[in-house]
Amino acid sequence: MSLSAPSMAYPERPESARVIYEMWYFPCRLVSMAVTTAWDVPTAAFSDGIKGAIGGTKMVARNLGKEDGVYEMVAGAMTGGPAGLVAGSAYGVLHGAGYGIKHGFIGYPSPHSGSHSMIFQGKGFVVPYDDNY
Repeated sequence: MSLSAPSMAYPERPESARVIYEMWYFPCRLVSMAVTTAWDVPTAAFSDGIKGAIGGTKMVARNLGKEDGVYEMVAGAMTGGPAGLVAGSAYGVLHGAGYGIKHGFIGYPSPHSGSHSMIFQGKGFVVPYDDNY
């Protein structure tokens, strides 16, 4: 059942039944959006927090005179690192929520979740509002 469920989540759409098809598919979109958002928010917060900590450390070290200097990096890690971690994590929460909600609902893969946003979509690239159907 678990192997066939994704293929049943997005069956071929008959041209004459677009409205009813979208109504039946809507709960799958909501579940996909919830799962993708639940995955993207922490992974984006972690990823962007690490990038922010590295960037904050290097920025302080660069402003102290030498970006690769040992003492400058230690000072940067103690001051700029935590500030960058907090700022990057806050950005990651918003970034992950936006991607999770949007890409989980309409079906584009998210850069944070890989294939997780496709878990309830049934296809690798789902574009339900494409005009070419």
